[in-house]
Amino acid sequence: MKQVIIVPRNGYLNRLQAMASASLLAESLGADFSVCWLPQAAAPAPQEVVFASDSELRFITESELERTLGFSVESFPHYVNSHDVSEIGRVITLAGHDLGEQPLMSDFAQALHAGKSESVVIVAGGRFSMNSGSQPVTWDSVDFRNDRSTWYRTLELAPQIDSAWSGLIGEPFIGLHLRYSDRSHQTPSRSEIKRAVINLCRSTGIDRVFVASDSRKEREHWCEILSGLGLFPWVVENDFVSHAEFTGDVLALIDWRILAAAQATVYFAESSFGYEAAVASGNFDQSVALSPNVLLSLGVRVRAIARSLLGAPRRRGWL
Repeated sequence: MKQVIIVPRNGYLNRLQAMASASLLAESLGADFSVCWLPQAAAPAPQEVVFASDSELRFITESELERTLGFSVESFPHYVNSHDVSEIGRVITLAGHDLGEQPLMSDFAQALHAGKSESVVIVAGGRFSMNSGSQPVTWDSVDFRNDRSTWYRTLELAPQIDSAWSGLIGEPFIGLHLRYSDRSHQTPSRSEIKRAVINLCRSTGIDRVFVASDSRKEREHWCEILSGLGLFPWVVENDFVSHAEFTGDVLALIDWRILAAAQATVYFAESSFGYEAAVASGNFDQSVALSPNVLLSLGVRVRAIARSLLGAPRRRGWL
C-alpha cells in the first residue's frame, strides 16, 4: 500500500476524527498519509485558516485527488469498492454514507487483503478503526482513544488558533461544553448540567470553569449561574480573533483546544466536539457525558411538528 488519502467531511471535529483515524490506518499499513481538505457549509474555512502552513500533514488538491481516483469527488461511490486506474493501479474506496465507516470495517479489511492495492481513498466524517472489525458507529475503545489523543497532541493548527489558546489557560480548570444549535433535541436539562458541574468541581477541587457553547445566550446564562455558585467561569470573547471572515470557525477551534487542556469536561454525550475534547485531553475517564433528557427531547420534537403543521397551509399555497 503506497498511500491513504482522507477527504474529511461535515463539521470540524467530525473531520479531525476522520483524519486521526485515517492517519492511524496509514501508519498501520506503512503507507503515506494525505488529506484533501474541501470546505463545506458545516466547515467553510479553507485549509490555510485551520492548519499551520508548516504542518507535518500533507495536503493534496482536489485535482490531485481526482487523478488518483480516476473520477470526480461528486461521483465517489458509497461503501467499500475497488477499481483500477491507469498509471495508478488498484484503488480501494471507502465511504460509509448512511451506514458509517465502522460497520464496514470487515468488508474494508477483506478488500485490502483481496489483492495488491496502491491507494486507499476514504470520504468520512467520523472515527473508524480496523482493530475491532465491524462495529456500530458509536464503537470506541481505550486503545483507540489513547491513539487519537496522541495524534491530537501532535496536530498543528494555524498560529491564530494555537498561539491563542495556550496563552489563555492559566491555572487548572474544568470544561463545560454546551451544544445546542443542531443538537437541541439531544440536550440534558439545566438541572442535570448544574449537578454535573458542581460534582466535578467538588471531586477535582477546581473552581475555574471554562464555558464553551454554540449559543451565546446559554453561555451567558451559565456564566451567571456558575458565578452565583461561587465558581469562576471564563470564556473566549468574539473580539479576541481578528480574522473577520472565519471568526466563528477560529473561535470554535480555540474553544476546542482549550477544552482539550481541561482537567475534565462536562459535555453533551451526542456531541463529537465535546467527546473528542475529552479524548484529546487524556482525561476522558474523569469527564462527564450527559445523555439527552427524554422530556426535553420530546418537547423539541413536538414543537417542530407543531411548526410544520402551522406552516403547511402557507407552504401549499392555501393562504
